[in-house]
Amino acid sequence: MTSLKVGAVVAIVILGITLGKLSGIHPVLITSPAQDSIGAILMAIVPAMAAYNGFQTLGQLGGEISNPGRNIPRAAILGSLLVISLYVLINWTYFHILEFSRVAQSQYVGSDAMVLLIGNSGAKWITVAMIVSAFGSLHANFLTGPRIPFAMARDGHFFAFAKRIHSVFHTPGGAVIFQGCVAILLVLTGTYQELYSFVIFAIWLFLALTAVALIRLRTKEPDLPRPFRVWGYFQIAMM
Repeated sequence: MTSLKVGAVVAIVILGITLGKLSGIHPVLITSPAQDSIGAILMAIVPAMAAYNGFQTLGQLGGEISNPGRNIPRAAILGSLLVISLYVLINWTYFHILEFSRVAQSQYVGSDAMVLLIGNSGAKWITVAMIVSAFGSLHANFLTGPRIPFAMARDGHFFAFAKRIHSVFHTPGGAVIFQGCVAILLVLTGTYQELYSFVIFAIWLFLALTAVALIRLRTKEPDLPRPFRVWGYFQIAMM
């Protein structure tokens, strides 16, 4: 799934560079009041936070990764650098193809860019890429998400059924079923936009609490054995 998603992004970038025209990239002066601009920036941060969400899930697989103290930080750093590079390239490509004003007004930037490049079939290819991306995201969530209730149940902090291991697939079957039921309930409670905002807020709230917990644990139990120590932990946690 990851290879297909990366391949789709690279294909769009190559098409944009080879077939697009450098017409949309130019400085834009913000003329609206500062207060409105700050609000717009804060609103724009939400999808950006969603786009970069996922780096933290590597830690949830720590019990199944060989030499996690070395491999998890390495995977997180290299993976983040790869994602940043892909996002910069794909957004540069969109502005390479479309005018800035059209990008700002479009609800489907990728689709509009591909239609402009290769016609109506471009929208179909973007749809296929989005479906592949959605399945990839779903796969990653079901791979990593259940590990949290599974670990909690194993330590006695959650319902016992969540620590059950599937007899055939050797996966945390109870936790997977639990996460699936919660996901279904969430889908039935509101629109995608509402769920999107709720989930992103909750995820980043708990990431902030994790940073606070790191500082507190270092202060409260400084001599606790630590297989992995965060570099410059206080400065990184504060950021």
